[in-house]
Amino acid sequence: MICNRFYSMSEKSKREVHPQAREYFDKGIAALRKDNLDYATKLFEQALKREPGFFECREALRLNQFKRAEKKGSFFKIFGKTTSSSLLPKGQLALRKNPIEAIEVAEQILNEDPYSVMGNKLLGEAATLAEFYKTSVFAWELVMKQQPGDKGSTIKYCDALVNIGELTKADELITELAKAHPQDLEVLQLSKNMTARVTMAQGGYDKVTAGEADYRAVLKDEAEAILLEQENRRSEQESTAESLIREYEGRLQDDPENLKLIRSLAELYNRKKEFDKSIEYYELFNKTNLRSESAVDRAIVHTKLRRYDHQIESVSAEEADKLTEERKAFEIEQIQKLSDTYPSDLTLRFELGVLQFESGDVQSAIRSFQRAQGNPHKEIAALTYLGQCFSKRGMNDMAARTLQNALDKKEVMDDEKMDLLYQLGCVLDSMDKKEESIEQFKQIYERDIGYKDVADRVDAYYMSLG
Repeated sequence: MICNRFYSMSEKSKREVHPQAREYFDKGIAALRKDNLDYATKLFEQALKREPGFFECREALRLNQFKRAEKKGSFFKIFGKTTSSSLLPKGQLALRKNPIEAIEVAEQILNEDPYSVMGNKLLGEAATLAEFYKTSVFAWELVMKQQPGDKGSTIKYCDALVNIGELTKADELITELAKAHPQDLEVLQLSKNMTARVTMAQGGYDKVTAGEADYRAVLKDEAEAILLEQENRRSEQESTAESLIREYEGRLQDDPENLKLIRSLAELYNRKKEFDKSIEYYELFNKTNLRSESAVDRAIVHTKLRRYDHQIESVSAEEADKLTEERKAFEIEQIQKLSDTYPSDLTLRFELGVLQFESGDVQSAIRSFQRAQGNPHKEIAALTYLGQCFSKRGMNDMAARTLQNALDKKEVMDDEKMDLLYQLGCVLDSMDKKEESIEQFKQIYERDIGYKDVADRVDAYYMSLG
């Protein structure tokens, strides 16, 4: 179902992440301690691919990047500048559509030059969009070390500090900036607002009363923050959701173009399973925004699929079968439309390929997976599916080459690699390449004797040797 393909955006501690991500992280730390820096990079990247919000891992990756920079010296920095210039346009494009992908591009830049101002700016902006606020702070800290006093960077650094609750530090920085730009009205207003927020946070209202801050703007911002925090924390409770909906719809009458309110209402109605109302607000968001957004269009499709699921649960078995088939056709049609609308979003193209493959449209799936390879974060998965597509069409030599190509890109023995080895073993077996086939199964056997029918295959092979 499409809902499983959406990111949950929040930073996590080591204790909170998936066990596989912890395993990669621990192995990466061990490699870092042994000064095996290139291998540590790959392990940390695998952990972050599994859990993009794994903050301790991102800190470790940064330390590893600095150590590699020290080891490789000036040549490393020259090469890093070349990498930055070639990857930056890709990162800026991803920033508007997929902040997680933009973060990964930023890390590629920082792998070659962790001091890169543009790489750290890209990371800071993308991390903010992904709500990885601690990551955003340390990215902007590095920018500030390279460009102290820069107005734009200081403002974004202060925003990042506010997001993690460091109001006092943000206030000090914006005050210094105001002193350096005494004629800049934007900076002066920001400084006043920040001072007011700090004052209110500390429980003192004297400066606001004395007219030293724009209290109406501050109160509006504070109310917005409190209400949105309530939504995130408690909207699962029906009474709270109802209360928030009444509050938001009342405020929307006075501020009909407030995109935050419109989107929050769409999400609240979605959680209450009032799907038609949710879709109505998502569509209002696009209309008010004067342009469609990939994330919102995805959410509309997701909501319509949830509506199908809700209907399927409440009908007879015969009607459920009919609705399930209708749902499958609808999902393929909608993801195809999204993919055509956002052709540079190769994650969508990959999702489309999976749906086409599952529906038996192998030829269309091949086209989709061949395009999806252009996304470095979907490359191995796309190659894996391509191998299966070629195998289904009896093109076993092409299937074997494709699966081996995917295996060559895998550094770590994980579930994905075991799946690739298993598929390659099956393809080679169907080509009567028994010795090559069994070598793939033996690699899995050494790691996990209970994986599928690997134990039976390997045992049968040794039995045949007598």
